Amino acid sequence: MKSTFRFFTFLAMVLTLISPAAAADLTVELPSVIEARVGSFYLGEYAELDGERAIADSASMAVISHNGSFSRDDVIEALAHTAAAGKSVSIRMSDVVRVLPEPSVASELRNMTAWKWRIDVDAIPDGWAELMKGYSGYSLPPKIIPGARTVAIKLEDKKGRQYSKQIKLAWYQPVVYSSVPVARGDFVEISSLGMRIDRAGMMVTNFSSPGQLANAEARKSISAGVPIETGDVTQESFVRAGSTVTMVANVNGLGIEAIGIAMQRGGLGDIIRVKNMSSKKVLNARITGPDRVEINP
Repeated sequence: MKSTFRFFTFLAMVLTLISPAAAADLTVELPSVIEARVGSFYLGEYAELDGERAIADSASMAVISHNGSFSRDDVIEALAHTAAAGKSVSIRMSDVVRVLPEPSVASELRNMTAWKWRIDVDAIPDGWAELMKGYSGYSLPPKIIPGARTVAIKLEDKKGRQYSKQIKLAWYQPVVYSSVPVARGDFVEISSLGMRIDRAGMMVTNFSSPGQLANAEARKSISAGVPIETGDVTQESFVRAGSTVTMVANVNGLGIEAIGIAMQRGGLGDIIRVKNMSSKKVLNARITGPDRVEINP
């Protein structure tokens, strides 16, 4: 009981909750039911955030953990670890938000593309479950580019007849931006970087952590607040040919690590060849950090 009292006393110190009608530094609005992946997600993947840009951006990165639901208190606690701490916040949501499993097509798309964040299937007026009531199954194209705005799926009815349907998609991800303009040829200052959850563009590779921009020099002028893409900067090689690297593979949602040898040099985001020291197999991998690569699915 005493620890609970200390917890809410702490929240009162760092976060001022006000009524929806009053002016607020930040307004957070959530539906009473969402469809999300298991475990946790970023608040900005599902909430409408309105207010001072830097505060809203920081709040979008608040991590919400759930076990089929989460409460208003869970949101308050998560916001207390963002720039919303000490600010006036209006929260418009039910006392408890139900979390349903994400649509099977979204889960399958994330597995196919190794996408870690929300994929919104938003072109089905009555929802994915309602659509599938009239069909016995569906299939996706063999290859889908992350960020694709539409994808054609094959629907099969109970008599085995097939129909093609275009569905619209919205892909969400953490992005890194500079709070100040960066001139071509200047180094990106880590202290000026911010993060937020944003929609991803097709075939665009953004940075997902400020640390990935260490020693980054702008290849072109970068506007303030615009997500920084890997092609916007040049960096020292993060991996050198012959160096030992940590290989990470996403298997059924789990990050499996192994040791490999880089057969090529490269910078952040580059695809290089690496040899798995255990299996001796040579694989394609994307550089995600210093001497760290992710196996390309």
